[in-house]
Amino acid sequence: MPFKTIAVFIEPTPAGEARISYAARLASHYDAHLVGIFKVPSLIGGSAAEGFVLGHAAVKQVIAQHRARETEAIEQAQRSSSEICSREGVCMEFRSLVEGESDEVALNSLHADLVVAGGWRGNGGLPSDWSAETLVLATGVPCILLPDSWHGAAPEHVLVAWNASREARRAIVDALPLLVAAKSVTLLLVDAGKNPRHGQEPGADIAQYLSRHGVNVSVEQVASKGEPVAKVILAHAKEHAADLVVIGAYSHARAAQMMFGGVTRSLLREAAMPLLIAH
Repeated sequence: MPFKTIAVFIEPTPAGEARISYAARLASHYDAHLVGIFKVPSLIGGSAAEGFVLGHAAVKQVIAQHRARETEAIEQAQRSSSEICSREGVCMEFRSLVEGESDEVALNSLHADLVVAGGWRGNGGLPSDWSAETLVLATGVPCILLPDSWHGAAPEHVLVAWNASREARRAIVDALPLLVAAKSVTLLLVDAGKNPRHGQEPGADIAQYLSRHGVNVSVEQVASKGEPVAKVILAHAKEHAADLVVIGAYSHARAAQMMFGGVTRSLLREAAMPLLIAH
């Protein structure tokens, strides 16, 4: 299924502006509708003096000042994002969310084919009580997470971490428009011989599946040799000049607070290129 709606979480920072540009280029490439979601920063408690305001009129004045600053922040974010999208030749639908409207974060993401947010550090444009893990697990929508320093265009060389799991298969299907458009796709299998789910010819069936969809795919098997799997994946991504790594994220039923497995968390924390995660 092609991407028809792409959502991006925006913020008034250099990383946020780079994120808008990336999402705009994706929207242009796939002729998709672009939705910008701006989390309005909480401006309550702007100064210590405001906490000691007395009287109905004074309280109303403080509230009015907060609302004026929120309106100013929204207008500034809208202007900035519109200027960036104009340079990329696309239009963006702008939506603003007030801090604390957690349900609205999921609601505004559920209707997208793809969400673009920031990487591991900070919230990547998400509200303070949300994270990439929360977003993916709450919505099921695939999410591309961009490192703050990333300024690339639509991915051309993609590495897919394949472990024959349900989550990895879901990630491949969610990323299919990107894989079909890429110049090259590498299916990376780490320690394939230790995973009976790969079958007699590890990677062959899923490579054939992708090839039938028109993906230029190759299979590569590597041994971790005691190295962390995430480190092996990132090393091969760098070796292949990958500008996107596709992974299937999973949760541990035995510990609800540990949303993602160790490999996924390490990739989120250490990747220097965009990650597409799906669950």
